Amino acid sequence: MSNALQLVLSNPTPGMEAEFDEWYGGSHLIHGVETPGVLSGQRFRRAGGPWPSGVHDYLMIWELDDPAFTLAELAKVKGSAEMPISPAINMDTVQPPTMWRRAEVRSAARSTTDSTSLHTIVFGLYNAAEGQTEAFAESLLHGGLARLADLPGVRAAQYLTLADEQIRGNCRKYSQGLVIELDDEQQGLTSLTDALATLPHADPDRWMAIVFRPLDKRMTKQDVERLTHP
Repeated sequence: MSNALQLVLSNPTPGMEAEFDEWYGGSHLIHGVETPGVLSGQRFRRAGGPWPSGVHDYLMIWELDDPAFTLAELAKVKGSAEMPISPAINMDTVQPPTMWRRAEVRSAARSTTDSTSLHTIVFGLYNAAEGQTEAFAESLLHGGLARLADLPGVRAAQYLTLADEQIRGNCRKYSQGLVIELDDEQQGLTSLTDALATLPHADPDRWMAIVFRPLDKRMTKQDVERLTHP
């Protein structure tokens, strides 16, 4: 299992939705996974949810182990012939990709060795209440994350903290994150509705939780090898 993620929130350029989908789910996904340091990628599209959810309709999750190494490798290829950037992605609204360290708890129903594609997820962005950052983390790492993972309809819960290595410094609007995978979307959202709005030591006015459904299966380096060298 990787110990870090890069999460990218984005929208297509108006009128170029089909081109955006073809590029992001095709050549860009392959080029990303081919980059040294990137272990896999999976795309998602926003679905309706019961919480404040921002303005981005698409999410990409890249798995990696070493944020510093991966950022250096991505810098070598981004925008080049090895990783061209399509005009179909709306650069005026794209959220700078953010690097996160993670800790994960899975429900008893799911083996810790399961590394298949993610199901529907809830991506939560949080800030701790003033002076409560350590207490916020402690509450999740010592029981809170396990309680979320064991709610009906929930499969796994990951706690994210911003890595020191970032593409841009302005990604720090939210310093804490959650990725919660659902086994049963309707049941899971019902279970989480109040739980995510009342996390202990969280700032009640500075958080959001976005529901995303997978567009594609998780793509690994082995998958890319099969596609490019059949």
